[in-house]
Amino acid sequence: MLDREKQCHQEIASSLRALLDNIDEITRLLRILLRESESRSGSPTPGSHSLENGIESLTDRESEIFNLLVTGMSNRQISRTLGIAERTVKNNLHSIYRKFGVAGRAEVMARYFGASVRQDTSNS
Repeated sequence: MLDREKQCHQEIASSLRALLDNIDEITRLLRILLRESESRSGSPTPGSHSLENGIESLTDRESEIFNLLVTGMSNRQISRTLGIAERTVKNNLHSIYRKFGVAGRAEVMARYFGASVRQDTSNS
């Protein structure tokens, strides 16, 4: 029974690592799209400048937490995934919100996903 449980834990950990790799790649591609959009239009997409600055100013730990945040994870899920205290997650989230110039989770996600939505609709 213990071997089966250990195997399940290893499988979950492997899946989470793959998910984090995918999120890093998606974030990288979004940054490229934002830069290309700005260079084509000659001016920053509304909200994208602070979005880009916010993403670039994140520490490694904040980036990890942000990447998990945009997947819809709760603070508790993020803390368990990263093996850190839930209070540490909250502290890092407050720092992320400050860097993005937002008041909370919903706003940072709206700004993050809204930048790619605005870009898609402006190209149509």
